Amino acid sequence: MMSTMCSRLKNWPRLLNRFVRQLRTPLMIARHSIHQFARFSGKSSRDPYLITVVQGRSKKPRYPGDQRANQRFGEDSWFVSSTPLAEVMGVADGVGGWRDLGVDAGRFAKELMSCCSGQTQSSGFDGRNPRDLLIAGYQELTHRKNPVVGSSTACLVTMHRRDCTLYTANLGDSGFLVVRNGRVLHRSQEQTHDFNTPYQLTVAPEDRTEAFYMDTPEMAVSTRYSLLPGDLVLLATDGLFDNMPESMLLKILNGLKERGQRDLLEGASKVVEKARELSLNASFQSPFALKAREHNVPYSGGGKPDDITLILASVEVPNA
Repeated sequence: MMSTMCSRLKNWPRLLNRFVRQLRTPLMIARHSIHQFARFSGKSSRDPYLITVVQGRSKKPRYPGDQRANQRFGEDSWFVSSTPLAEVMGVADGVGGWRDLGVDAGRFAKELMSCCSGQTQSSGFDGRNPRDLLIAGYQELTHRKNPVVGSSTACLVTMHRRDCTLYTANLGDSGFLVVRNGRVLHRSQEQTHDFNTPYQLTVAPEDRTEAFYMDTPEMAVSTRYSLLPGDLVLLATDGLFDNMPESMLLKILNGLKERGQRDLLEGASKVVEKARELSLNASFQSPFALKAREHNVPYSGGGKPDDITLILASVEVPNA
């Protein structure tokens, strides 16, 4: 997340000016790619499932021996989990301003996603309430003896197999969309306190809680949608949505000839690479640049260099 430390509005002008200068600094981009089938046990032979791929880019290079990139793209993090009742996916975007305090801005996001992933394996998880999953994951993180400090957005979605229904919980400016027959059927809405200041889950030092936004997982927006075989479900951090218009995203996704793992990975790679290209284009009127103009924020235009994380899944039903 290229957001400044989302703290006090009285500091906003100074932080914003520094933030805009940082956006215009050329950044190296390092690529990491992970893909996998969703796998599970205990399901009916006719239950729908998801074919899932993960693709992303980091705004900073990964150094040899750096183990932090596992389930991370820079300050973004993600997870994919499959249980007997549901398929689960999540993305989180660490608030980059923690770097100014010497804190790894992506660690909190990774730990949050790890806790949420672990909670999907609990005996009581049925896949119908991802907001409860986010609450449980956040509580697990905050109740540790020495919880990691930081902030991040979070977007969780689950597909309950028996009723083929998508349940969602979104807090902040990461998000999801559902594509059917080449058109966006559903799309999440951003939650922001101000321009480029999303809702965020936070663990702050005990003596500095007043300096940060302390949003709660209960504030996540929950929705539910019926799915059909062939639907595409996409989760992503704001590195994608701030740089790529919806029409351009659909053009790439609609070019998928099949819904197999290889095809999905090819499509996801094209989306991420195009978003990365646009993020470095100083003249492109990106969605981020247009939002800045709407909020009367001085921004010369162009893309927003950022970490980009994308999870792309297709709804499938086994053959009889």
